Amino acid sequence: MKTLLLTPKLPQEYILKDGCYYNSKGKITEWSITQLEFYSTINTQHNCTKYVRFHIKLAEQDKTYSFDCPLALAIEGKALDIFFDYQIYALCSDNLFSKFISSVVKLSVFGQTPEDNYAIDQGYLKLQNGKIVFGLGDEVVNASDEAPVISESTIKLKKSDNSGDFISYLDKLINSVSFPPAAFIASLVAYVKPMFENELDEYGFTIYIYADSGLGKTEFSKLLSDIFEDHDNIVSLSSDKYAIKKAAKLKDSLIVIDDLNRTVSSRIRNSNEAKLCDFIQMNQSSGNCHYKDVKVKLDNIAIVTAEYVIKNNSTINRCLLVQLENAFDSDELTILKKEHGKYIAFLKDFILWLCQNYEKISGEAAYYKSKNDNSNILNENSGKLKRIMRTYQILCITLDIFKRYLKEQHDLTDEHIDDLSNICKTSIEKCINDTIDHCLTDDNKIGREFIDEILRGIYQEDIVSADFAEYSKEAKKARKNKYLQRYVFYFDGSYLCVEADVLTNWLKTRLELEVVPSKQKVSAQLRYYGLLKVIGGEYTSTISEDKSRKYYQLYLQRLKECQAEIANISADEVHYWWDGSSSSSDYGSWGDNSDDCFENIDDQETYELHTNRSFLKNRKKVEQRP
Repeated sequence: MKTLLLTPKLPQEYILKDGCYYNSKGKITEWSITQLEFYSTINTQHNCTKYVRFHIKLAEQDKTYSFDCPLALAIEGKALDIFFDYQIYALCSDNLFSKFISSVVKLSVFGQTPEDNYAIDQGYLKLQNGKIVFGLGDEVVNASDEAPVISESTIKLKKSDNSGDFISYLDKLINSVSFPPAAFIASLVAYVKPMFENELDEYGFTIYIYADSGLGKTEFSKLLSDIFEDHDNIVSLSSDKYAIKKAAKLKDSLIVIDDLNRTVSSRIRNSNEAKLCDFIQMNQSSGNCHYKDVKVKLDNIAIVTAEYVIKNNSTINRCLLVQLENAFDSDELTILKKEHGKYIAFLKDFILWLCQNYEKISGEAAYYKSKNDNSNILNENSGKLKRIMRTYQILCITLDIFKRYLKEQHDLTDEHIDDLSNICKTSIEKCINDTIDHCLTDDNKIGREFIDEILRGIYQEDIVSADFAEYSKEAKKARKNKYLQRYVFYFDGSYLCVEADVLTNWLKTRLELEVVPSKQKVSAQLRYYGLLKVIGGEYTSTISEDKSRKYYQLYLQRLKECQAEIANISADEVHYWWDGSSSSSDYGSWGDNSDDCFENIDDQETYELHTNRSFLKNRKKVEQRP
């Protein structure tokens, strides 16, 4: 980092004596400022911030402190908290101390021009000279004096073992009987994937580690992720509600969400499952993700640990399931934990190599993508398996990159590299097959006839209202006269809201069932396909427009994803006249008019007839709007 070194200048009314500052009333500190550094940072948005770095020496002690403070805060007399955070106290009033620091800084930096530095928080950054660096906690990988970079991260990286003997550690890790090496390769995706953002920007997944209690899920995940001093990237589902969001901001990194277990009450378990599903569906999801009607996309790879696999297709097909079948051998685990500094050293070396070869490897993205094209594996379940096959593809690409790193960076024989690669590839295929089996087996058990009917209904019929007054008026009429209401769903901007009794009776009528389907069976399908908002462990809840009744709330973006699977198009191409997302004048129709849109529709002629009627009614409504 480039800084301008400055000797501190004291105001006339103060003197320095025996390492302490005095004014006319006596001693005001028991320390002195030995040096100031003046620099500025330029972040990725090209915003410039000036900083002063204080070097403090305690009187009659060898102990020194160094810490940074924004120049504006120091001059405005607002640096008090920063000093106290480092246990640098004053013997005078807070007001006098603030004025003193402000005066020292003003006198010292007045007329000086600070040295510029690039600022990086977490993840990759391309500097103006084309150099690639990586922020890993408070360290910057591949930084140099020629390209000065400062880390703005408050997260401190653990010490690494720089002996250079980390290949032996990787051998132990990958050849461990208890450790599925697929998870090791999956963790490296966090650092490899950004290099392929132009080709693979939709490729993301979550590492889902599951096993019975006591087999070492948490210890296993820590071997891959515990690289920061205060475990800032590891949180529990029972953590403070902001902890997961804070961890999720770690760009291009590995984070852990721990401890989905069976031992809690069903309500807490439902709440934790919903919290986990929401996170996984936002984290590294293909296509556009929405949270409270705002597009979001998190840029990290996550590990979750659980005692069981949740029944939610929309979540699991975004994951790589990794089952721990055996408990860790205690001696083996002790060695891996004791030598964990070697893993951190490997990680820094691997990231350094990626930075140095960033342009070269990213320029070969199309080659790696075509080499690992697994589309031939897809079958009649292609809509369900597409995400899983993309996960398989990026895992194979990352394995190729890892092999290339070993070959170019380390003196290993081809046989040694192939042995490690084959072990990892076998483990990857096993985990991918496990993920596919869970999705397809549960599909057969749970079914989706209710989901398909909801999709067909909201597309064909005029049963959705975006006006709550209109919706409520129709519902009251229907309840009074004991018939099924015209507007079944109310759309609030993100969710289709419907009362459970209304939905089950509507499904009975639509599907011509002899009895009303149970709410338990309906909600099981809604949850499995990720459609159902769960609050506090409850499947139904009130909405802001109606505090007296409870509603199922079906997430619109997930509905679009389900409908896109049927039509084999992107979810972004699915539009409904009432959701305001269509830029076309053809409200109520698909964004894609191909024949694929009619796949899985029993009676295409009836479908088209209903669609045309719905289109005419909806078009008239739209034209009447101001």
